[in-house]
Amino acid sequence: MARLKIAAVVIAAMPEEAAPVVAELERVSGATAELFDAPVPAAWTITPRGTGVGTTGVDTAVIGAAGIRTTATRTADATATPSTALLPGTILVMQTGIGLAGTAAALGWLFARTKPRFVISAGTTGGLAKGMTVGTLVAGTSYAYGAADATAFGYVRGQIPGRPASFPGSEALLAALPKDVQQGQMLSGDSFVTAKNVGDMRTAFPDALSTDMESTAAAQAAWQFGIPFISLRSASDLCGPEAGQDFHMDAARAAELSARAVVETIINCHSGATPGKSPRFDDAALRASLLYVFGEVKNVEGDPEAVPEELTHAVRAQCRGLDVAHEATILRRVAGALAAITADSTVTLTAKQYDSTRARLVGARGLASGRGKLAWPPTSQTIIKRSGGYWNDALTSIGLSVKSGRKRGGLRFDAADYVNAVRAYVRAANRAGRTASFNGYQSWAHQPENRGVFPSGAAVRQNFGSWSGALSAVRDGE
Repeated sequence: MARLKIAAVVIAAMPEEAAPVVAELERVSGATAELFDAPVPAAWTITPRGTGVGTTGVDTAVIGAAGIRTTATRTADATATPSTALLPGTILVMQTGIGLAGTAAALGWLFARTKPRFVISAGTTGGLAKGMTVGTLVAGTSYAYGAADATAFGYVRGQIPGRPASFPGSEALLAALPKDVQQGQMLSGDSFVTAKNVGDMRTAFPDALSTDMESTAAAQAAWQFGIPFISLRSASDLCGPEAGQDFHMDAARAAELSARAVVETIINCHSGATPGKSPRFDDAALRASLLYVFGEVKNVEGDPEAVPEELTHAVRAQCRGLDVAHEATILRRVAGALAAITADSTVTLTAKQYDSTRARLVGARGLASGRGKLAWPPTSQTIIKRSGGYWNDALTSIGLSVKSGRKRGGLRFDAADYVNAVRAYVRAANRAGRTASFNGYQSWAHQPENRGVFPSGAAVRQNFGSWSGALSAVRDGE
């Protein structure tokens, strides 16, 4: 069977959510959408004129840990129009129907036939976060099942047994979001959440921005097939609004807001200053981000004039184009953090504290990305990767004293060590009758008899690019 050649996929549950995406893609591409044969309520393809993209073949564009990287080459076409450069090729829009099962089934069918560069879920969502208003655009940095509860077996709330605690959003896609999109955790379930049935969801997921009935299923399917994914939606309803708030927006209007942001994200991905390659923050920007978030967590401020010049330049570079008041606030936080660490270097900052605070700051203060630029402050995972796989090393870089882990320098892991570590863990998981998950590996590697003997979970994921890549390497070697 010839594989379909699809550059990117946009999914939406309802016709009111899919139609504005199709209309916006037609507008920017100058092309007319065509019906596509798929086992879903409806599907369309939009192919910009002059791209030379056909309906069969294998797309060679991939997204790796560093971001979007296009390896395909295209021949110039004399019929190309100015709109050709806006989109990466054929875009497939699928109306999957409402619900987790329909979404997962549609993407499973599709991924068996093509490997798009990325998938974006568009449409409406219910707002959970305090202070959220209808019409707010949200995108997921992580996705969990709001009603999943296997805590009796040692899993965290929202986690499906044998799967990660949450599924990640693509950093490369998050970096391409329009500036007015809030980023954070998104939930999904099999019920439409209202004030009457929201239950303890806000307590169980204090950092969650929204909840819907499709995003997490799509995130899980994309994760299993190694396809970068984000959900980018507009809040049409509030799950238990505060007094005096408007709690409902016309679904068509909310879907239109989402559609415009989705198409802008696709364009940003394709036409950034360095297409397909996420720029790396320099060391000063990473240290500044840690200090900024540390200052927010500890609620300390200081004199911006006391901030070293290198860090001041890094903050100003990341705040370019923002209100100067934001820059001043950040520098005060950085100054306060430096003073607090000097006074007591034993204080600490956990990766969880960092990410929850960072998500709030990115959304509230507009510190999101522009074209070709990652959102700043970056996620803890980005910092860990840049710190050799260790959060403690990142903390040390800003002057914090940390408890010693395994000794560095004398112990080094080579390629065979990583494969052997994953293989040893898989065997242990099989003996215990458990699925070989990333979270399971982290717990196993931190057991007293394994600590320091095997690389950390973060180091394994960094080495192989992903946990699924680690498992594939083990299988390929058998």
